[in-house]
Amino acid sequence: MQPSRVSNKCRSPCESIDLTPEQKRNKWTRLILRELYDLGFCEAAAALEQEASVQLRSCGMKKLQHLVATCQWDEALQLVTQSGTLHMKSTRATREAALLLLQRKFIEYLLNDQLAEARRTFQDEILSTYHLNETEVKELAELLLCRDAKEMHERARKPWHDDELIVQFEALVSPEEMIPKGALRKLVHDEELHVPLSNLRGNVTGYCFDTLTCHTDDVWALAFSPDGQILASASKNGYVVLYEISSHTNLLTVTGESINVKRDTTHIIESVEGPIDCLAWSSNSRVLLLSGTHSTTIQVWNRTTKKCEKSLNHPIGNVSRLQWLPNGDYFVSGSTDKLLVLWNATDNSVVYQWSGRRVVDVVVHPRNSNVFVLLPGFELRVYDVTQKSDHLILQTKHVVSCLVISSCGHFLLLNCIKEEQVMCVESTTGRTLATFQGMREQRYILRPCFIGFQHELVASGSEDGKVFVWERESGKLAITLDGHSSVVNEVVCHPIHTNVIATASDDKTIRLWSLESMDFREDLVLGSELSKNKSHTILKDVTYTTTAPVEMLVLPIF
Repeated sequence: MQPSRVSNKCRSPCESIDLTPEQKRNKWTRLILRELYDLGFCEAAAALEQEASVQLRSCGMKKLQHLVATCQWDEALQLVTQSGTLHMKSTRATREAALLLLQRKFIEYLLNDQLAEARRTFQDEILSTYHLNETEVKELAELLLCRDAKEMHERARKPWHDDELIVQFEALVSPEEMIPKGALRKLVHDEELHVPLSNLRGNVTGYCFDTLTCHTDDVWALAFSPDGQILASASKNGYVVLYEISSHTNLLTVTGESINVKRDTTHIIESVEGPIDCLAWSSNSRVLLLSGTHSTTIQVWNRTTKKCEKSLNHPIGNVSRLQWLPNGDYFVSGSTDKLLVLWNATDNSVVYQWSGRRVVDVVVHPRNSNVFVLLPGFELRVYDVTQKSDHLILQTKHVVSCLVISSCGHFLLLNCIKEEQVMCVESTTGRTLATFQGMREQRYILRPCFIGFQHELVASGSEDGKVFVWERESGKLAITLDGHSSVVNEVVCHPIHTNVIATASDDKTIRLWSLESMDFREDLVLGSELSKNKSHTILKDVTYTTTAPVEMLVLPIF
């Protein structure tokens, strides 16, 4: 099957670009400009723009702002949708931007009592082009019944003012058009302006701070959303339970952290076809894919509507694994019946298929177009979804049951099931860097993970209910965590608070653990005492904090 065409104005499935020194200079200048404007230092930002000859907003973005301000909706729509004019983050972003403009155009007609034009926009431009769900259609239709602008303003859930609309556009356009708000802080992974320090080296301790008991059967899979706000868990009986996680992080004091957990009810998704062991979040945390090795159906759950809005039929065989590509426009699925499929997430079409090899597991490189595919027995291959090519990267001596990639893309974990060991290899060469032993694994597939801001640790469950944690570089056992009463099937690390992990077990529970380095705590105490002697300000000279949350709340999703 030939790949479907993708608009030139969006990047290819996962494009990696090497910047020149001049481009890097402009990139960092624009990041600083955005931060200055966000903090209210407008004069300083304007002076920097003039001195560096670099603009925060592109010409295309300035034109869009002008068209919105002057209510030239058709021209703005043309600017957004035409190739080569205003670059969007993805084809999905282009669709969202166009829909926002049409909704704003619809509202503007209603405000001006142009009911005929409003109905025409609603029926001919919005409903005929965009497949809105029932709730979205109802929200727009209700605006037609409003008596005045005040009532319309109360009912409307769409951008009402021009500045609100532009803020939404900033999140949809490519960074080359406009740096989004808070980009610099997000880049360093710290909203409190403290750079996280790798704090999990040396003498590591850990404790379980909560046990989640909503499941009534073996818990097989876990997945944190990339924004860290939701934990999805899947069980043998075909139910997926979603927990909302709210964390509040402050400067770590020498007394340590306090973590409180609260939950009442949760959102539950029921499988349409048996057990679930495949969970995959989109990069924007809005969509969750779910399926299982006994299923030929991929369910698509929407975080906004809290509904499974689509069910996709896998072309051949049961689904062995699901993974999103970094830009969120595409995802891949593997099948035990010799098939790897590339999907377009915008229209749910099959873009390309690789056949002839049975797929055991799949991981995607977080920064380029490489898909690592584990084949039966001893073979690991790399597929390039852009070039539609593949090559062998590693031939192992032992049977490998599953595959995990680090968030930086540099390291891979291979679980050698019968040898009761996990291997860490380089993703570019396949060279073995370390091996980790100690857990029991003879019958079940146990999925390990990396832990820490710099992936200092590796963790895996065990068939005896324990969780083993090793130092990544040396392979030395750092700590063993006890708590589960049966097989621990998977360990996952929180994407933001990288010293927090979750474990799934056949004892029908999920446990949340916090890890900490006692050596790092001693360094904090020393830094605190030195600072206190200078100015009575605790931690004045300690500019790094751990990524541990001071409060982590597991809340209901309604």
